[in-house]
Amino acid sequence: MFRPTNLSNQKFLDAFLAQEDNQQLCQRVIASPDDTQKRNDELNSRIQEFYAELQLIKYISSLIRFTAIELAVRTQKIGKVFQPTDEIERVIDSFVSDTGKSEWENKAKWEDVIADKRVLDAVQTLTEKEREILALLYLRNLKEVEAATLLGTSQQAVSKTKKRALLKLRKQLLGGENT
Repeated sequence: MFRPTNLSNQKFLDAFLAQEDNQQLCQRVIASPDDTQKRNDELNSRIQEFYAELQLIKYISSLIRFTAIELAVRTQKIGKVFQPTDEIERVIDSFVSDTGKSEWENKAKWEDVIADKRVLDAVQTLTEKEREILALLYLRNLKEVEAATLLGTSQQAVSKTKKRALLKLRKQLLGGENT
């Protein structure tokens, strides 16, 4: 017969006896000690079935928990991919903030937007194509795909040129240091 020896066994027994038919079977086993073997076998069988169900529930619960954790980690990684990671990109974003978007949307000149002479001089060292792409992305606030369509090129080409331009700006502003 099952005898609880610690708190977890007591919780198991309480859960087992919470089911009406299991409770009645236990009462019959206790009330009729003469016919114990058949009822003990039935009680043991039910306890084993109940334990197997609990193990299955515990396994499924663990799967759900770990799947949720994996999904949260994956979502967090995906979120980080789309965050601006380049310091220069953040600097340019700060110059062209959302609050003044309507004022700057149609301006195509960096001089109208950038007050810091060092940043403006660094932008002027870029090629015409690099300045044009950065202007579309940051002054007109277009997405890379939209800029690519306007320029008649691929989104990958726009992205590559943008990264190259931002790297040049970074080197220019940091005095040629690699970060």
